Amino acid sequence: MPPKADKLQQNIEGIKSFLNRKLIYYPELSNTISKINNIESILSEKKLTLQIIGNQEYLTQAIFDLISKNQEFTQGYKIKYDLIPDIPKETKPEYIYKLKVANYDDYIEEIELKNEDIYTLGRCPDLNLVIDGNIYRGISWKHAEIKQIVNKNDEKKWQIKDLNSSNGIYVNGHKIIDSYILQSNDLITLANDQLNSTIAGYIFTEEIIIDDNNLNNAYYDVINCDLLLLVTEYKANLSQEITDFLTTLDITKISKQFLILDVDEDKKENNLDETINNYQSWLDTQNFDYKIDFFPVDLKPYYEEDYQGELSKTMQKRLDKFIKGLGNVIKRQPENILAKRLSLDLIPLVSPLEGILVKEDEEFKEKITALQIKLQEITAKNWKDITKKSLGEVKEEKEKFFKQIKSDLTQGKAAILDNFSKKSIICQIQNFVEELQPIIFKKEGQFYVKLGTSQGDNNTDLNEIIIKFSTSNMEKWALKEWDKILNIYGNDGLNGLLNRCYDIINIIPKLFNESPFHPPSELDIKNNFMVSFMGIESDIRHKQVSMAGYIMKSIRSNMMQIMMMATMIFALLGQKMGKNEMFGQLSKVFKQFPFLLGLAIFALIFFLITSYNQDNNLKLEEASEKLKKEVSSYYQSFSKNLLEKIIQDINLALEYEANRIDNSLEIIQETYNEYIIDMEKQQIQVKANLDNFREKEKNLSKEIVEFKKLIRN
Repeated sequence: MPPKADKLQQNIEGIKSFLNRKLIYYPELSNTISKINNIESILSEKKLTLQIIGNQEYLTQAIFDLISKNQEFTQGYKIKYDLIPDIPKETKPEYIYKLKVANYDDYIEEIELKNEDIYTLGRCPDLNLVIDGNIYRGISWKHAEIKQIVNKNDEKKWQIKDLNSSNGIYVNGHKIIDSYILQSNDLITLANDQLNSTIAGYIFTEEIIIDDNNLNNAYYDVINCDLLLLVTEYKANLSQEITDFLTTLDITKISKQFLILDVDEDKKENNLDETINNYQSWLDTQNFDYKIDFFPVDLKPYYEEDYQGELSKTMQKRLDKFIKGLGNVIKRQPENILAKRLSLDLIPLVSPLEGILVKEDEEFKEKITALQIKLQEITAKNWKDITKKSLGEVKEEKEKFFKQIKSDLTQGKAAILDNFSKKSIICQIQNFVEELQPIIFKKEGQFYVKLGTSQGDNNTDLNEIIIKFSTSNMEKWALKEWDKILNIYGNDGLNGLLNRCYDIINIIPKLFNESPFHPPSELDIKNNFMVSFMGIESDIRHKQVSMAGYIMKSIRSNMMQIMMMATMIFALLGQKMGKNEMFGQLSKVFKQFPFLLGLAIFALIFFLITSYNQDNNLKLEEASEKLKKEVSSYYQSFSKNLLEKIIQDINLALEYEANRIDNSLEIIQETYNEYIIDMEKQQIQVKANLDNFREKEKNLSKEIVEFKKLIRN
């Protein structure tokens, strides 16, 4: 086999072997392999393709008959004949852009994007691309916008823009900032970098549509040959159709071109030689990129039936020269000519694979870069030390907080029991009891004194009133103190501590989407107020004497003072008399002036009643003060005791919260440990993947070099 054909055969075998190795990854290559097998089959036949064309069908058939009568030609040529085809018009490809709605791993819908339209995606029902917020999470009211733009090179491109969405836009797993120019097969996900059944996703595609009628035009079938033979009837000049064909002829695959002019010798035109010279001159002045052999011959013997004449020696000589020219082609290693055309047929079949390989190589490089970045991110920080330090800071913060809380709570307790503070429970009980009024009532024939409100009655239970007052104030104090513990004491309280702790431990992105520390519980002190408290005796006997008894007692105890007063009066009047005489004189005066007796009696009664009331009021006040003192002292002690129970409940609640923080820290420690183990596994896996991709990329680079070498040859 000649060198060129032999080299082509070797290249075909190498390319087929290469494609067969890639067939498992690219099943579509089976069609390419089939076409290459066809090229190999043509090469093995060793027949050149001779294409006859003309503007008259009888002339193309005549040339066909002429050549077919030669056995050497039928063995060396595959002969075809056609009329001159239309020259294809230049057409531009049409681009179709689509947005395929992706549902996890299945495409369920596609939208063809119109050049002038703007597509807005979001939950708003007025948009042209509405996304159901009940199905897909994280979608904003107006999330994204897709529209066509013209770049600085006047190229039309499609752009996706973030409309200040809450959760962002991701293209191929990477979050975009503001906007991004879309490329074919880009994966768009909204609100998440990974596609799943709850994440809205789209595939942007670009399709190029080329007119198949133009690609399959008969013109390309005609010029896909080794030898082209153009035959035309005799005219003064070449027809416009033929001149257009020749001036636009693509001879990339054609190795030899012939122009045959049918000359009817019997007509003996006077200007035959001049016409032939005009044809030759025209060919010489066209400056074609190719050489065309011109043969004026008489074809009448091959298209006229029962032709009986003979060609002149000149015409026969021209015909023999034409036949010899065709024969020389197949005598001079025609396989090399065939190899030239088949090589050109082979290139478009395998050239696209180079792009696939290069793209695959680029993808490997991108994956390697991404894995290197990921490995760097994984190994950039010593998470064991960082998490250990984080947990240590939380524990230190916790111990500091609860130590401070005990101090603040002690101060709060001291303040509520401060005898000199108007806000203390001691002072409040004292003031409350002082405002109570004494109430006298009769029980079992005896008078008693009890304390009550100004609106109260004899049946009101003093203990119930003061217990309610004391417990109500203590409950208010306890809840207010608990609120301070939650929000004020110890630098923003327990809530502030939990927030600070969350900030300290939340050092690994996306590990804790919410705080692992439980919100503080409500303070439950109701049990302290639901018991039946023992009260104090709330009344005291009031030893009140009768008016008559008080008068007799007063007269008896004051008789001597009365007599001494009367003696002094009479002495002042200058009279000295005994007791009997004194009473006689008084009787004489009262008889003479009877109104004086009434006045004296009235004055005495008034004096006695006033004295009686004052004495009763004094005794009532003494009894009331004694009772108030006893009640106040009792309920002050009662409140102190109740306060101790409340403080005990608060301490238990704080101990419970401290334990809950410790439990949360154990969970956090376990989560950290799981994360670190997972990172270590990822590190091992990423390193393995990185080594694997590097090896694949290395092998692929070798294959690309091998492939380029094959197609160059």
